[in-house]
Amino acid sequence: MQRVILWLVLVLLVLPALVAGQNLIPNGGFETYQHCPEQSNLLFEAAPWYNPTKATPDFYHQCFAGSPAQLAPHSGQGQTHLFFDKDFLEYMAVPLTEPLKANECYYFEMYVAPDVVAKYIPGTLGAYFSAQPVTSGMTTMLTASPQVLDNTAQGNVARLQWQSVSGSFTASGGEAYVTIGSFYKEPPFLGYYYIYVDDVSLRKVKLDLGNDTTLCSRQSTHRLDATTPGAFSYRWNDGSTQPTLLVTKPGRYSVTAVTGCKTLVDSVKIDYAIDLELGPDTTLCEGQTLKLNVPADAAATYRWQDGSGGAAYTVSQAGTYRVTVSRAKCVVADSVQVRYVPRPTLELGPDRELCGTQSARIQPVVKAGTFRWLDGFADQERTVSQNGVFQASVQNECATVTDSVAVDYDACDCRLYAPNSFTPNRDGLNDQFLVYGCGAITIRSMRVFNRWGEVIFETQEAPFQWDGYYQGQLAESGPYAWQIDYQLKIRKRITNHQQQGTLTLVR
Repeated sequence: MQRVILWLVLVLLVLPALVAGQNLIPNGGFETYQHCPEQSNLLFEAAPWYNPTKATPDFYHQCFAGSPAQLAPHSGQGQTHLFFDKDFLEYMAVPLTEPLKANECYYFEMYVAPDVVAKYIPGTLGAYFSAQPVTSGMTTMLTASPQVLDNTAQGNVARLQWQSVSGSFTASGGEAYVTIGSFYKEPPFLGYYYIYVDDVSLRKVKLDLGNDTTLCSRQSTHRLDATTPGAFSYRWNDGSTQPTLLVTKPGRYSVTAVTGCKTLVDSVKIDYAIDLELGPDTTLCEGQTLKLNVPADAAATYRWQDGSGGAAYTVSQAGTYRVTVSRAKCVVADSVQVRYVPRPTLELGPDRELCGTQSARIQPVVKAGTFRWLDGFADQERTVSQNGVFQASVQNECATVTDSVAVDYDACDCRLYAPNSFTPNRDGLNDQFLVYGCGAITIRSMRVFNRWGEVIFETQEAPFQWDGYYQGQLAESGPYAWQIDYQLKIRKRITNHQQQGTLTLVR
């Protein structure tokens, strides 16, 4: 009768845990006992665990200082001890705190440690769940197909070191007992060994992020815990793969957990009682204003840095602006710094109309910013000698301004200019025959002919000039002819042209 009363008390103790979805294995850590076990073969003292066969499983507890256990429990103070030999295999069994539900997924785990690695037989130690207790009046192997089986390779098993045996399974429904021991294969003659067992648990595979939650403000954080029994993969809607997620902003958060028998999905919404954010520090142009707004709430009170209230504040000068919002037990504050800078200015000067070989020097007038030419020209000042529109910008934290200047050679006749004689005597004066034009002209080639029409000089590369030599010798005095091929660019239109002329070489 004493044992029955103890079992009823134990059931009453675990009922709150059941509501919370906790361990369905009573006394799974072997912490409670009827009498302190001071010898072997006393599994029944760890009620409601019992021996389902005629073998003699052990229960050890540190309440007895002379316990023969070879290693400390995995946790707490109690553990069990099973012996396996040919035709003599020990088992232990316990009724579950409630029958399993059909088609529901459950995760089982226990920690085991063999005393001899060489004799340990992997792939046979497991847990069998049944609707009725499995019993036998013998010591031989039980005939059953365990839902969870140890598949650890023998090379990964260490002597007297705890390791997990676990697995997920889908219940048929009505399973009310679990039997733990060795199935499928027994040791050979003299191949006996012991197994320590501790921390046996069975949990319903369930994913629960909890109820939607309201936090005070963006300064508050909330850690979501998706830890699911037997889950081997997690993925949140932001791509993270840990079982927990730290929430730092409002929104709906969802997670997918993959277990051995099903995939679970749950989501939760996180709101803020005061969703206060004035935004980042800001730079404004002189003369601008900034309106700071916080969500209007009739149940909230507002106080700005100057003592004013209301959900909006207009900024017109540099400074640090702060608001405190109170609602129920939540008090939240935020601040923003506002800077003012002058607007940048840029002046490239008036448009230019040039003729012939004239060039224009552009000297930008810049204030309060960083200057750059939009065509990539490096220096700030530049000299131009061709048609075009030249654009530049000046930028600072306030704004970006641009300006442009047009240079136009079309107001006069843009043509080639060539001398009618030259004296290649190397006195530094008029030694070269050189043709040139305005900036809108691009010379492509130049040829020089003698009086018989033979080409005595030709080039397609700059500089387009003739030094008066032919085949290494100074050419004879007298008349010669020249021909220039060039391109003329007027605004965006490019045309090809050719021009001829005569010159006299004077020696």
